[in-house]
Amino acid sequence: MTLHRRHVLALAGLSALGGCASTPPEPTGLPLGWAGVGKTSGGAGARPEHVFDVHDRAGLDKALSLGDTPKIVRVHAFIDLCPGGAEAFRDPAFNADAFDGAYDPATWGRDDPQGPLEDARKRSARRQAQACTVRLPSNTTLLGAAPGAGFQHGMVLLDKVQNIVIRDLRFSDAYDHFPDWQPRDNGHGEWNSEYDNLSLRTAERVWVDHCHFDDGDRPDRLEPIRLGQRVQHHDGLLDITNQSDLVTVSWCRFQAHDKTMLIGSSDSKTGDDGKLRVTLHHNHFHACKERTPRVRFGRVHVVSNLFSATQAEDFGYSLGVGMQSRLVAESNAWELPAGIRADQLIRRLKGSAFLDRGSRLNGQPVDLLAAWRAAHPDETLSADVGWAPEAFYDTTALRSAEPNRLVEQIRAGAGPRRA
Repeated sequence: MTLHRRHVLALAGLSALGGCASTPPEPTGLPLGWAGVGKTSGGAGARPEHVFDVHDRAGLDKALSLGDTPKIVRVHAFIDLCPGGAEAFRDPAFNADAFDGAYDPATWGRDDPQGPLEDARKRSARRQAQACTVRLPSNTTLLGAAPGAGFQHGMVLLDKVQNIVIRDLRFSDAYDHFPDWQPRDNGHGEWNSEYDNLSLRTAERVWVDHCHFDDGDRPDRLEPIRLGQRVQHHDGLLDITNQSDLVTVSWCRFQAHDKTMLIGSSDSKTGDDGKLRVTLHHNHFHACKERTPRVRFGRVHVVSNLFSATQAEDFGYSLGVGMQSRLVAESNAWELPAGIRADQLIRRLKGSAFLDRGSRLNGQPVDLLAAWRAAHPDETLSADVGWAPEAFYDTTALRSAEPNRLVEQIRAGAGPRRA
């Protein structure tokens, strides 16, 4: 049994055979990476009466009402956080067709929508947000205890909390029924949605392990064109923002999404500097077009991950080097259609430094920084990120000892182990 496996079992109170211990033991180890530096233990040490078996939303809400007291919440079902669809939340004064007619840029222009229809949309959005957002309190372990366990149609939010472990769950289709039309976004206007499947905002000491993230059976690429742009009903799959810190995301699968993972809120959020310490290891990003992740400010270690796509249109870039980001990438593998070049795997988004080592594209070693510099001779990107992961934690266990087997290992091991 590897170190990683022992830690996973101990922190959730599970035996190697997948059973449930009547009294969860104290953790014998810590997650790898930045969450380990923070000694993240979740609900380890919870009293027996604070171990909950949850089968529906009511049971989930009851378990979480314990607040910051250490707790372990075992999820046995695929819980719908937002049943009823748009009609359950739509304000009587809101009509999508009337909205499009009122705010068509050809007649309304590029001013922000305002008036009765926009007010009705906002009321509808607030109703959905109140019903469909689950807030996790501190000192919680949330884990899947049955095949397919997880959450759909809503957002799990970690806001101003600490010490949380999330494992073996599926997060699917956080669908915003009332997206916001922003007519000047990107110069031509964009639809923007509110919900991430899992969102960390000012959350510290968090470990997300062996989970699955997707858009369910209604991806945005199938949505209609409205006001000249395709409607976006999904935001990120897992976003880490607003000074969140000491986070590890490990052995997860992210599937078929556009803007997948944002680390850092915006260029103006300078308070993020010194925070956003995140480790991503042994994750599988499949058909995820971009932001895997996009980083601002943070010291982010992206190590031993797999990025794959079977169609060229499903890939834009992987690693976004944003404002004052200090991103270290090593021992990662890309399995992509022929014709996608090494320089396309990263994108400079106002960042100035990026360190890469041990990358492989379709089985061949590549130097991402050298390739990017060759393709952008008039731009500057330094390899001096100003920090080294090994100065803060043992990185040996994170690197694949056999690079040619990394793809096989992640394809077989990423995602919930009870699927």
